[in-house]
Parts: sequence; structure tokens; C-alpha cells
Amino acid sequence: MDGSDFIRQVARLEDVPRQYRSKAKCSSAREAEDAPIAEPEDVQLTGSVRSSSFSTDLGKMEVRWQRKTEECFGKSPGKAVADAARTVNRALKSARFSAEAKRPARDWQIVFTDREAAVSQFPASISIGGHPGFMVPPSNIYIISDFIPGSCSGSPVADSVLEQVLLHEMGHVIEHTLLEGSKVAPDRARSEGFASWFEQYSAEYARDIPKGEVTTYYDNLARQGLSGDGGVAAFDGSPQAYAVSGLRFRAIVDRKGVSGLMRVYSVMAEQNISFDAAVKETLHWNEGTMHREMARLVR
Repeated sequence: MDGSDFIRQVARLEDVPRQYRSKAKCSSAREAEDAPIAEPEDVQLTGSVRSSSFSTDLGKMEVRWQRKTEECFGKSPGKAVADAARTVNRALKSARFSAEAKRPARDWQIVFTDREAAVSQFPASISIGGHPGFMVPPSNIYIISDFIPGSCSGSPVADSVLEQVLLHEMGHVIEHTLLEGSKVAPDRARSEGFASWFEQYSAEYARDIPKGEVTTYYDNLARQGLSGDGGVAAFDGSPQAYAVSGLRFRAIVDRKGVSGLMRVYSVMAEQNISFDAAVKETLHWNEGTMHREMARLVR
């Protein structure tokens, strides 16, 4: 706690000003991960705060943001969310996504914060780790504007990158909806892989993102992440890990279409089995087949 009565998180004790070190409290990574995250409507924002509420084909959207966030992007956060929702809707209508995937969320809550607000209120793994966004089920999305590349620097890429981040987080909501009610065990590699794939897929339907740009970005990372024999290392949260995990989904859709991927999720939900087990049962792909299909896409 500093002189202004705000609780701050830092990565190391050395980062705490000397006058406050005696009051510093260390917490384990597990404690930080288990700490509850406030609802988007309850996140404390500094300065002037704005909000917007509107209906979309995906459901009702409630967006809150700090007034100063508008200086970081060409669009207001409300307009950015509305555009991303339209992009996702176009993507969902483009192929044979399941009825569950197309089902509107009950309500969406989205909040835009800056790094200062994030550090004081979110787990350190998020606020200090540089994550530009995260999702809490069923449909709460948190965006940390300072971590959007190009934001607040006058860069013209900031708006398109912001939309990518929103598409990724909306992908998490869709995947959660596909598995809602099932007992499928949490799997970060799977959930981040689905969201990374959906980000790439839906970006092709965005009006402000150049065609193929997002997939090319992920392909370059995936080449770095795949080992020489096409093997996949354990998910470590690196950009390469996100890309490699997303490549699994691209491989399925490239061969079997979106409907094939939806069948995999249907089997997962019905039988409460893992993604890999559902792929084997549904597509008859073993680990070697998956690796060959992934490597083929990034040669």
C-alpha cells in the first residue's frame, strides 16, 4: 500500500520503494491466480469514465472505459467493440458453426483499463505479464489498453491490433459456450489454441485488418515453435506457444472444415473427454497425423 492508499502489485520485492518494503506482502503464484477478479462493472477506473450499451447479433454489450483511453485509438472503445462483434457475426455466418457457437451470449460486459488500474486490481500474472486482454466466463472481457501494441503512440496499427485482441477474447467466449455444461477439464493449450485460431479465422471478415495478415503473423511464430520433427512442446504461454496451439485448429479446419471442428467439440462435450481424445475418435488422427498436418501448413 502506497501513500495514496492504493494497493500495488510488483514482480519483485526490489521494485517496492524502500519506504514501503516493511509493509509489502508476498503472495504465491497460486494465490494470485486464485484471487477473485471483479466484475467489469465493478472494476475501479480513474478519471472520467464513459460507458456504452447496445444490442448486437451476439447479445447485449455493456462497455466501460476511461476517457483517456480514447486518446489511444482512432475509435472509441464502444465503437471498437461494436465493430468486432459485427466481424465475429460475419465469421460465424460464413461456415457451418454449430448452433451452440452461434447462440447469443446472455450479456457481454467489457471494460477497458490502463496498466495502473490493472496492476492494482488484477492478478500479477496478468497485469505484470503484459497480457492485452483476458476473458472470465461466461462473457466478461477485460482489455488493458497500455498493452495493445501501438496504443497511445499515434500508430495507425493500434485499432487493427485492438480488434484482433477483441476477436481473440470473443473466441474464448464462443469456446466456453461450446463446452458449457460439460465436465471437460480445463486445458489452457486448448482454450488459447481455439481463441488464436478464431482470431485468425474471423480476422478475414474484418474491414480494417488486411486479409491474411493475422494468419501470416501466427504462421511465422508457429515455425519457430515447432521442433524439427514437427513435435509440440508443452504450452508455456509464449507467443510461439499460442501460435502452435492455434495451428492444431487450423489443421483440422483446413482438412475437415469448420463443421469438422464442431464435431470434435460436440464429442468433447457429450463424452466429457479431452480435445486430443475427441480428435482421435472423431477424425481418427493420431499425434503423428496432427503434427504432419500442422507442419504442412507452415512449410
